[in-house]
Amino acid sequence: MSTSPSSDGFADLVLHNGRVFTQERVPSRAEAVAVLGKRIVFVGDDRGAAAFIGPQTRVIDLAGQMVLPAFVDAHMHPVHGAWRHAFCLSLFGVSGDDLKQAYLNETARFVQTHPETPWIEGAGFRRAAFDDIGPRREWLDAIDAERPVTILSKDGHSLWVNSRAMAIAGITAQTPDPANGVIKRDPATGEPAGLLQEAAMQMVRPHIPRPTKGQVKAALLWLQQWLNREGITTALDAILEMDEPEVAQAYHELALEGLLTVRYRGAWRIMPEGDFQADIDRALTLARQFDTPHFRTDVFKFFADEVIEEETAYLLTPYAHRRDGWRGLKDWDEDDLLDAFDRVHRAGGQVHVHTIGDGAVHYVLDVLETLQAKIGSVLRDRRPVLAHLQLVHPEDFKRMAAMGVTALIAPYWSIIDDYFWEFYVDYLGREQAFHHQYPQKSFLESGVNLAFHSDFSVVEPDSMRALYSAVTRRIPQRVFDRHYGRNPAYRYVAESGTHLSYGDIGALPPEEECLDLEEALQAYTLGGAYANFLERDLGSVTVGKLADLVVVDRNLYEIPIDDIPQARVVMTLFEGRVVFEDDGTLPKGVRPPLPE
Repeated sequence: MSTSPSSDGFADLVLHNGRVFTQERVPSRAEAVAVLGKRIVFVGDDRGAAAFIGPQTRVIDLAGQMVLPAFVDAHMHPVHGAWRHAFCLSLFGVSGDDLKQAYLNETARFVQTHPETPWIEGAGFRRAAFDDIGPRREWLDAIDAERPVTILSKDGHSLWVNSRAMAIAGITAQTPDPANGVIKRDPATGEPAGLLQEAAMQMVRPHIPRPTKGQVKAALLWLQQWLNREGITTALDAILEMDEPEVAQAYHELALEGLLTVRYRGAWRIMPEGDFQADIDRALTLARQFDTPHFRTDVFKFFADEVIEEETAYLLTPYAHRRDGWRGLKDWDEDDLLDAFDRVHRAGGQVHVHTIGDGAVHYVLDVLETLQAKIGSVLRDRRPVLAHLQLVHPEDFKRMAAMGVTALIAPYWSIIDDYFWEFYVDYLGREQAFHHQYPQKSFLESGVNLAFHSDFSVVEPDSMRALYSAVTRRIPQRVFDRHYGRNPAYRYVAESGTHLSYGDIGALPPEEECLDLEEALQAYTLGGAYANFLERDLGSVTVGKLADLVVVDRNLYEIPIDDIPQARVVMTLFEGRVVFEDDGTLPKGVRPPLPE
């Protein structure tokens, strides 16, 4: 597999003596890859690669290491995730057997070391660390009652606030819950307790100072180092807000300056409130403005529902722990959603829909079927995406395949963790929780394109962890040690088929939903490229495609499955350029230094 060498007969870079897995639809293997400029010009054996080596060619002996196409994270939140990790109060890495106190200790430390910060903004607390009412405002008041303090949950669906922040937003005991939102209240007094769920967060968010364009650029440049370390060179920003022009402009300027080493597609959030048709038209205009090879914005993000842990995912059957028939929040009326989808598809855009509950998946597919009857094959051509898919009714797999819908899943979530025990078992019932969450294999068996995502900052990008969880449906031992190791309430269970009791962190049933490694790699590469209309340039190691490549220090096919999390990316190429290289001294899991 090759083209002719360049006019002088040579390539810029040759990787040889490796184990190259091309990830083409018919999997094939090779020993060497040659790169000229941005593209691959040879894939084959070492002898064939020798013809491409000249005096100026950089030649890298892989010594048997594995070569793959670079990974695609098809749904994340790069700007806001990086901002919260690098510039704000970050609770993401906080652990301990008393998480509440650990969070408060870290918050107090941050407050004391940032005396000039007018608004304390943070993120990363785990909702499972608190009761149904959630964390309380008075705990934050005791740390700082003068300045507003707001901390976003790790899942991004609730906001912990102090009294000062609520006063600025005008939230009192008399404030009604907004549509599609909940103000958690003290059951004894009726006063706001300190947690705002879903749309209730929007009451405070307009008051929180936004990062400047310069800060957004700094956050993106910091994050791309992290993503490149994980072998990720393509990602989708799953929420661009039209009232945050500095974000899209920061992406666009970095793209024009040639500073991005991750290519991004951006999705404009379309909300059901207000004039959503006008919002779509405005986003379409913006999409024509932001259209470069490294930053495009022709995707439209819709929320069909929210999340189970906040009782806001939309289910086909009522929540098991309630007696009022509550099925969650249905964010869109079907007729409105149909109008919105129709407008997007007719303009050549792509819809990208947050769907957690099986009820949300079902009504979105109903809308897509109605749309397909109107516009025919245009629907399949635009490749609609459903993201997350925690619960899916069995009859909906085939419907997704019939309409060309991509299933976008986070292998990081197809596990048993504290959320499973604290929320899902009670909220969904044991049968649903143990046997019907996060299908993976069922999509492939039904002919659905499958792609992976992290939803960063909900989960930190960790490519080997993603692959491991996709093939085992459990977290790696190292992740357990980091998050639960000091908490006696939890026990790591590595053996499949073990009966699990409360606190056991084992494999999420059913075992039949585990992917094999080939399927997982396909989803993480070509599946994500296809979902983003990039399969002609990315997703496989193929002559003529862009040289986005990743080198892994060992052959994942030849090591025990439980060793996959210890494997590491040692080199990443972005369009033929080496953008990450590990000389063996970089500790695994260490983030890039924070920006100044």
